[in-house]
Amino acid sequence: MTGAATRPVRILNVFPRHFDVNGDSGNALALARRLEWAGFELERLEVDPGDVWPGEAPDAVLIGGGTVAAQREALPALLAERDRVRDWLAAGVPVVAVGGGFALVAETVTLPEEETPRAGLGLFRGTARASTHRAGPVLMASERYGVLAGFVNLRQTVEPAAGVRPLATLLSPAPDAPWPGSEGVDEGALLGSHSHGPLLARNPALADDVIRRALARTGRGEEYATGERHARVDALAADSLARLREQLGR
Repeated sequence: MTGAATRPVRILNVFPRHFDVNGDSGNALALARRLEWAGFELERLEVDPGDVWPGEAPDAVLIGGGTVAAQREALPALLAERDRVRDWLAAGVPVVAVGGGFALVAETVTLPEEETPRAGLGLFRGTARASTHRAGPVLMASERYGVLAGFVNLRQTVEPAAGVRPLATLLSPAPDAPWPGSEGVDEGALLGSHSHGPLLARNPALADDVIRRALARTGRGEEYATGERHARVDALAADSLARLREQLGR
């Protein structure tokens, strides 16, 4: 294949020391493994608060979730890169934001134990607010990706504005979930979800869509093809989904 002969695919994991409370860096790992299994050379990038961000746009950006304290500490450094991330998103770089990271990329965010809204990254129209803690598995139905498995462990609710395209519809929400209808955001190159844990490893169709979006920017979208290794882990994901559906009665 020609993908290995061109520059590496570059995946940027944002603030992994702050935004990995539920194993969300596994999303970056899931993309990396699937690309490597398909024969692509990979460059995995990480930035933490205070680091210099890449000058050249990466091919995908991952923003995980952190504790409320971690979000509060890291938000100023994230906002310092707001224009950069917005430009990348506008250029078609896929951005995946999950859990608390999903809250921080809204237009405004009111963190738990705070009353005054803060500016968020503003990657989509909407707001995030504090809510009662809820934790548990969720099932989501998406026209594009089929049934998705997730897990939430949050004290926050993200409320997209009217007209923002949701990622999915909840089939079986977590206990006391205040968002019983649509879930997440699938807007342009942005994928956002309350669910983490990690989301992409549990949902291969979603991971492969992110990969194809990333490769399409460089004209390599048609080079990505899954093989035997993908099939093995996809079968495990399918079995896990089937067990979850049985557990939740869906």
